[in-house]
Amino acid sequence: MLAEDIFKMTMAMIDEMSTTGELDPTTTQEYRAKAPSILTMLQAEIIGIENRYRDKNEQIQPVPIEDLEQPLQIDTIKAATLLSNGLAANLMIVEDKALANFFEQRYEEMKGMFLKPKPRQPETRRDVYDSLLNY
Repeated sequence: MLAEDIFKMTMAMIDEMSTTGELDPTTTQEYRAKAPSILTMLQAEIIGIENRYRDKNEQIQPVPIEDLEQPLQIDTIKAATLLSNGLAANLMIVEDKALANFFEQRYEEMKGMFLKPKPRQPETRRDVYDSLLNY
């Protein structure tokens, strides 16, 4: 998924898309300029959380998003849900605090849902002392 796809989803969410589904370059120019930096920050946060549950040699190093035509490093579901809500919250923070708060709450809710660790398999432990103690 490209950063441009997330940008378009976000513009639809904050009602900056026309009835024909097109973006007006004059009204979205400022958002388009801010989006790469915000998406870089959000993607780095998500990758940082995911790296906690990866082996050291499997960890991903976040790459800055410099252009909206750049592919994202996270999977499509996390990108479409987390990044779109996070971007909307950050873009609306000055213009509409209530809307920014709504998108921030959705971002945090989905972050908790998608980024919580997977349960590990229970370990079997051998009683090396043969204690048979009950607590």
